[in-house]
Formats: sequence, structure tokens, C-alpha cells
Amino acid sequence: MPAYHVDLTTDRGLQRVPFTLDDERPLGGQVRNVLEELRQRGLVLRGGPEDELTVVWSGRELDLARSPQSQGITPMYPLELRMRNRAVARARKEPPPQPFLAKAAYLGPVAGFTGAAIGWALSSLLTDLGDVINSYGALDLTVATLLGGSIGAFVLGFDSNRRGQPFALGLGLGLILGALGAGLGAFFGLALSGFMHLGGSRQSFALARLLTWSVTGAFTGLLLGLAWIRTERRRLLDGSLYGLVAGILGGLLGSLPGPTDFWQSLGFAALGASIGAGLVLPGIRRSLGVIGLETSAGRSVGFLRHREWEIAEHGATRFGRRFTIEANQGRLKLVPSGPDGGGERATVGDRAVSGPADLLNEDVLTLGDRKYRFRRFPDRTV
Repeated sequence: MPAYHVDLTTDRGLQRVPFTLDDERPLGGQVRNVLEELRQRGLVLRGGPEDELTVVWSGRELDLARSPQSQGITPMYPLELRMRNRAVARARKEPPPQPFLAKAAYLGPVAGFTGAAIGWALSSLLTDLGDVINSYGALDLTVATLLGGSIGAFVLGFDSNRRGQPFALGLGLGLILGALGAGLGAFFGLALSGFMHLGGSRQSFALARLLTWSVTGAFTGLLLGLAWIRTERRRLLDGSLYGLVAGILGGLLGSLPGPTDFWQSLGFAALGASIGAGLVLPGIRRSLGVIGLETSAGRSVGFLRHREWEIAEHGATRFGRRFTIEANQGRLKLVPSGPDGGGERATVGDRAVSGPADLLNEDVLTLGDRKYRFRRFPDRTV
């Protein structure tokens, strides 16, 4: 069994004494045996009846319920025994939240706009009818599928990326769901227009375009909302409503007199930005707040490397590689999913996290060389 140096402050001042500890037994019982042996020698750890014992190693507070080995400590540094006031340690005051704009609030619309621009560029290549696309109905269906797939790929791709998930996975899922939603929407919109015999006059043609755009936008947002079916089903409604409104706007823009390509490109952009906003913004506003990456290896992160998670009430948000943030009645806890978070050292401020730890507004979390900050929305106070 390794021999450790134990530092403690007594009435005689700072004392350092050697002790042998079992690496496989819980630390708390061994430390109390150390204190009892020191008491018999006349050395008593300074503290009051309302204080609690803490053990610190290399600046990190240790979990007394776990063994030294499981916490990765060695005799290289001494163990520091300290007493702290129990009430003060447990009653941290939360700073009042201030209004702020989460970065994901504009990431969603920007991603949707970018996807729409790519969809517009691809659809511009389809200039003539041919053997496969042999009617204007088939052309409209193809363009809608390209547009929906491109919007979905960018919205879900960038949303996955900012939540620390694989970009390619979100891109592929968004491509499939977006293309399927827009394709179905365009099909039903064209079918309804034909059933209602729209398109004979200029006014009927504009109404048919408006109907097709509206149904296409609603179906695209609805299908893309399926990405959150297991966590927040309200996103299906968010996406479909925003898509419906944007579809109406796109249909109106596409029917304006003048350069058709210009108005149609604006309609594409409005549809993409609105669906991106609808799938992200309402969900963020319903959350308690967000925790976002501020620096990595001491440097600020850019647009593509940004990471941000919204914290939902009564939910558990996977954060980092081996941590979860649990929310209950407005109170948050950072919970390691394994011993020491599976080897990923974490601190909240200057306090080491070896077990569940309270997370308050403006708390800075350090995981390895990355620093994150939690910010609570003003209307989500406890």
C-alpha cells in the first residue's frame, strides 16, 4: 500500500504527517481513521461543529465515498484535509439572469438559408424538359425535392454539429427527411391544385402556386421535425407551422410580376430560413437556458466549431463526452456518467466535480482544455 503525505491545519499550525492508505478501499473511512490516530497524538484538525470534512489532492476535491485508485490519485502530491462550513458550501447564490441571444438562434436560420441557396443553385440547372422530367408538374416535384433535401441537410447537419454529434449523420438524416417532406408536399399540393381545377387564369395559377408552396413548406418542416420525435415532439408542430407561413410567403413572392428567377430565389431563401428558425428557435425559448463552448485550448471558437446545448426542463441533456445535465423544477445538476466522468476531469468554477454538482447561471465548466458557460434565460428562474 502506498504511503501518502497528509497536510492539515491544527492549533499548532500546518502539519504534514505520512500515512499508508489502501488504494482499493473508500477514502472517507481511511481519512477518519487518520484523524482519530492524529487526535490520539494531540493533533486535531481545526474546524467547528457546523463544518464538514473535505479532502483535496492537487487542487481537486475528492469523493470520500470512492477509493483513491478510482479517482486517479498518487503519492506524488499530498492529501490536504480541510474543514469548511456546511451551510456556506451548499448555499451558493445564483446570479440574476440577463437577456441574451443564444448563438443557435441565428445558426438555424443561417443553415436553412444556406441550404435553400444550394437548392436554388441545383434547381437552376434544370432548364429544359426531357425524357425523365417530361412535364412541368414533374419539374416542380423535382425542384421541391432538391430544395427540401438541401434545406434539411444543412439545418440538421449544423444542428447536430453544434450539439457535438456527427455532422455527416445529421446531414444525411436531413437530406432524406427534407427531400421526402418536400416531395410529398409538392405532390399533394399539385394534386389539390388539379383537383380544384386551378391554373386556367393568371389568378388561378397564382392560387395554385400559393397552395403548392404552402403544403410543401408545411410537409418539409413536419418531416424534419421527426428528428426530435424521441425528445421533443412539439418540434413537429414548430417546423410545420413555420414552414406553412414561409410557404405562403414564398408562393406570394413567386407570383409577383417582374423577374421570376429573382422572386423565386427570395421565396426559396424565405422558406429555408423560416424552417431553420422554426426547428430551433421555439425549442430554445422553451428551455431553461443554454450551455455553450467559450474556449478550446485557451482560444475562442468560430462558427463551425461552436457547440451549444439547450437545457430542457424535467429532462437529461447529454453534455460533453461523459456527462449529463439533469433538470428538475428549474434546478440543474451536472452528473458524471461514470467514475471521474470516465477520466474526463471536470470543474465548476474552482470546484472539482467528482459527483453530482449544482449548476447555476453564469457557472463556467472546465472539461479538459475546454471551457463552457451556462446561461439561464431571465424568465426561467427557479
